[in-house]
Amino acid sequence: MSRRALHALSAIALLVTAVSAQAQVTAQGKIKMLRVHDVGTAYGPPSDRIDVEVVTTLDTQPGKAFGFQLRQDGNMAARQGMLDLLRDAYANNWTVSFDHITPAGKNNGRIIRVWLSH
Repeated sequence: MSRRALHALSAIALLVTAVSAQAQVTAQGKIKMLRVHDVGTAYGPPSDRIDVEVVTTLDTQPGKAFGFQLRQDGNMAARQGMLDLLRDAYANNWTVSFDHITPAGKNNGRIIRVWLSH
């Protein structure tokens, strides 16, 4: 195999690894903690920090935290809705589900979708 072909295969392997390390995962459970804080304060240690304003933890995911930004942008309405669902689930002790993206080897991830079901 030519050197150019090997280089192309290496690039593809790196891309596949990066994509799989950022895979979307679903989590479900009861909310143990729901936190909202100022922009820029972030959450987590420097090696596993998420730049978010809303943070939650679940009883089924010990040691892990998930969150999303709540900023004046094109996602504001959807994210306010996600916060409202999380708040209702916490207040009523309902089971909540959400999709998140958490990098491989990390405990803190970014929520991209929230829902309640019975």
